[in-house]
Amino acid sequence: MRYVRIDEWLQLSGRVAIFDESRVEASHNRLASTLSPQLEALAASVDLIKKALLHQDVDRIDPKDHADYLAVSQLGFRVFNDVGAATKLLDCGYFVQAASLLRDLSEIGMLALHFSVSPQDVARWRSLDGRQQYDRFGPRALRESLKLKFSDKLSYLDQRFRLFSNYGTHPSTTSIIAHHDGDRFHVGPHFNENIYINTYRDLADLAWHVTDACGDAYCAIFNTSVADILPAETQRFQQAWNRIAPPKPKE
Repeated sequence: MRYVRIDEWLQLSGRVAIFDESRVEASHNRLASTLSPQLEALAASVDLIKKALLHQDVDRIDPKDHADYLAVSQLGFRVFNDVGAATKLLDCGYFVQAASLLRDLSEIGMLALHFSVSPQDVARWRSLDGRQQYDRFGPRALRESLKLKFSDKLSYLDQRFRLFSNYGTHPSTTSIIAHHDGDRFHVGPHFNENIYINTYRDLADLAWHVTDACGDAYCAIFNTSVADILPAETQRFQQAWNRIAPPKPKE
């Protein structure tokens, strides 16, 4: 008996993926109107990050300054790609896998906040690797930062980091809710309206806050405000928050 290799099977079947998520994606896409404020917040966030970083893509005399720019750009474009990948995974019904990217976004936001108060650490951060980098700039170390000890922004991002670590990154019983709809378990991509909408809302809220933290770091590192160089995009970003912000408690 001759076994067919996976690449041969894909060619024979005329498909470029192992699973067919088209029906799941179509079902989720019908909910787009419900999520228009979140979609706008995501679009405004990634647009601001991309344009702000490209604005700094200029010739620099000092190679160390250019290396710092490349390191910061890597973080910014990682946010950009995390958002894109998370939305695709959500659309296709891979909820836990999407949540793992929300954890990544949270960690990037925490690191950005650190650079906002210690911009000189960008050079130190990019010079380290592996365990040394994690020990010095990982979430545990950032929680203990005296400069951010009373930061509400850090508290928010850290709470999300812990939440999505448990739900999206580490194997845990918490993630069972993403595979069970109340009647039966689902294996593989599947439609779930409640999880889809709630996670999309979490993603938009988190992406906005991470972008805000990146803006703080940008100002500290490049000595210029994003609002000054991109006023229209900044206004769009701020207005997007007004549409997704939780209602203020009544007095």
